[in-house]
Amino acid sequence: MSRAPLKAIVNAKRTSSLRRGCLAALAVVLAVGAAWCGEPAAAEPGVTEDAVTFGQSAPLSGPGERSGRQYRAGILAAFHEKNAEGGVHGRQLKLVTRDDGYEPNPAAANARQFIAENEVFAVVGSVGTPTAKRMLPIFRSAKIPFVGPFTGADFLRDAERSPNVVNLHAGYQEEVELSVNHLYDHEGARRFGIIYQDDALGRSILKHFEDALTALSLPILAKSSYSRNTHAVHGAAFVMAKADLDVVMLGATSGVVTEIVNTATSLGHGYIIAVLSFISMERLRVLVDDHDALVIATKVTPSLEDDNVALVRRFRAALAAYREVDPGAKEREADSLSLKGYILGRFIIGVLERMPDELTREAFLEAALAPTPVHIDDWVVEFHEGTNVGSDYVRLEHLGGSERTRETGE
Repeated sequence: MSRAPLKAIVNAKRTSSLRRGCLAALAVVLAVGAAWCGEPAAAEPGVTEDAVTFGQSAPLSGPGERSGRQYRAGILAAFHEKNAEGGVHGRQLKLVTRDDGYEPNPAAANARQFIAENEVFAVVGSVGTPTAKRMLPIFRSAKIPFVGPFTGADFLRDAERSPNVVNLHAGYQEEVELSVNHLYDHEGARRFGIIYQDDALGRSILKHFEDALTALSLPILAKSSYSRNTHAVHGAAFVMAKADLDVVMLGATSGVVTEIVNTATSLGHGYIIAVLSFISMERLRVLVDDHDALVIATKVTPSLEDDNVALVRRFRAALAAYREVDPGAKEREADSLSLKGYILGRFIIGVLERMPDELTREAFLEAALAPTPVHIDDWVVEFHEGTNVGSDYVRLEHLGGSERTRETGE
């Protein structure tokens, strides 16, 4: 080999080595510069310099569609209101909603997709007990905050087993107890029956109904169930007819409640029908054939008819403003479901506002569950140490519009 080619090879090796050294040095400089500028090594999922994105799995189709869309509209009304003011600490609030049709399997698929795509900071505003039950272990394993599920089921209210869950309202136990005790004490009811959806929702309500009646030394005199996502419930109403009842508790969703109320009144039954807070009484008043039907509902939010409540006034204005900018929201109305969503949206905003600029899921949960009240106008969400339920407020509302109100624990 001649000396010239050998020299060229040596120079080439030196040049390559020098290039690698320069690149390594440049990488160190860039890393130090990034740290000096205060930029995080890796941003939290769903968080950018100018936005925070939340996920939602809810029914946007099927029999539960209206509940999902109303709850979503309330959340978006709160987000739109805050975004118009510049967002939270300069970040706009966004919501990605995936349809689950009020079915557990699509809900679980949505949950896994949120995790796989790593695009949301927290999951908020799910609708339904059976869907929440399937999603909970997925989010718990991934340590993703699961905030404001639209259900009062017990399995979400164990703070030790579900430290990532944040509940904003009273549970089915408090609602059923208030309803049964009121009907027993003030309406003289002694003969109780129940029609329930045969899934996690209905069975949860059935259990609390049995417990409340056992405390009064009363049995359930008639019991009937139906399959989820069906309106074929007329047979269940006929079962109740045979028992000469004072009260029928419905562990059922809105469309089914309408069918049962109309069937019962058409048959001339005079028993009281008791429903829980996930039923929109505003919508029920539109759909039932007889407005004198004896229907009583528990509610976990203030009355929309009470203009003395600052929260209600601001909610109505925020929803109206949101409907003006989103053509898809034109049909969304102010009712107890969209009010629940607005409270959830405002709660999320309140938690973000008291957090430092560096957002993490862990810090969000700590701030959300802190025993420091979050004031939403004149409505307060407050968690006691070691719990994940922010309110025990329950009131009663009649279909005709009159209401009796008290807060549980009084």
